[in-house]
Amino acid sequence: MANGTTLVLTVGLLLVPVLLLGRDWMPKWVHRIPFAIISLAVLFRVYAFWTIDITDAQVAGYLPDHVTGIETILHIFDGPAGLMLGLLLGFSAGLALVEPNTSECRWATLCWILLLGWGIDSDGFATIAATPLNAQPSIMDWHSAIYPLLGWGLSFVVIPTLVQIENATPSRLAATFCICIALIDISSSPVAWMLLGLIAHRISSLRIHSIRGVAPQRRWVGLLLTFFLSSVIIVIGLSWLAMPDEFWKAIWYARLAVGWILLCGIVGALTPMMGYDAYPRPEAWGFHTGLILAPAILPHLELIEYAILPIFVIGIVMPILATLPEYRPQIDWKRRGLEMILLLSLLLFSLYLTNYIPLSLVAILAVLPLLIQFKHSVDEEE
Repeated sequence: MANGTTLVLTVGLLLVPVLLLGRDWMPKWVHRIPFAIISLAVLFRVYAFWTIDITDAQVAGYLPDHVTGIETILHIFDGPAGLMLGLLLGFSAGLALVEPNTSECRWATLCWILLLGWGIDSDGFATIAATPLNAQPSIMDWHSAIYPLLGWGLSFVVIPTLVQIENATPSRLAATFCICIALIDISSSPVAWMLLGLIAHRISSLRIHSIRGVAPQRRWVGLLLTFFLSSVIIVIGLSWLAMPDEFWKAIWYARLAVGWILLCGIVGALTPMMGYDAYPRPEAWGFHTGLILAPAILPHLELIEYAILPIFVIGIVMPILATLPEYRPQIDWKRRGLEMILLLSLLLFSLYLTNYIPLSLVAILAVLPLLIQFKHSVDEEE
């Protein structure tokens, strides 16, 4: 049965991206196929647990030896691979319930590949030599039940919010942040960080644009500051978090991760040339989108996991920093300098907090100001 599970998941990894990306010219019900595929994989897993097939790596590793019959069904989502299978079941259920548009299908395709292709260990459902069942009981805890709910939230709430961020209500944004932060807290999923970072960056960009408008001159200076300062902060933040006692040595070890992140940022900055535009600053939006996507695309690259928090905070504060060197007569230089110092201090403070509180709590503190809405008018015209 383990081979059947592996085969079904392989078919899902290869087939579902094609179906989602081509949904515009395919039957209307094609978005329900992912749920059918994952449901079939779950049925194979249920059968393996029901018959206590000890050649299944998950059964042998996580099923207690005193559990028989229908009680085994309670453990089908136990173990790392089982939890990710539950997450995919909920994710595909959300896709089946909502009819995604073209943009939502693109983001759902990316998340599907990352969750299934990178999130599940290739040996998670492998066939192994017959061994006794685990003598240590696997306790059914709340993680096994909440993963499908979080997967459902990603596809049913988070992705639609990302695509329609301009019209998202505060309650919907709060629900989106709660889902992402809950998944970060229990799994440190790069996909959750990616979606949370993208939404936070877009809110920050739209908020500062609605407050300050578009500068008539020196916008190129703001873009240069975005590119240069983001690169410096990523190098410093990654190295500091990875090896705080040997900061300079970590810069060399992290060179591949930093290079990959900046490469993704450069490619993202060029996406407006390919027709992928975004209001209000397409180049900066593409650059930060590339930075945020990089750790999720290659989550196992050496030391890249330490870059997630600096990239996340950069995505929030950099849209504000980028407005400071631009031509804005209504903002005096004292205020510009004070804002620059405060925002850079927030970056350093967030890195400092990681020594004392969990990353999920740091993320909560970073996104809370984004839920506060102000009524304001634009003073400048493009």
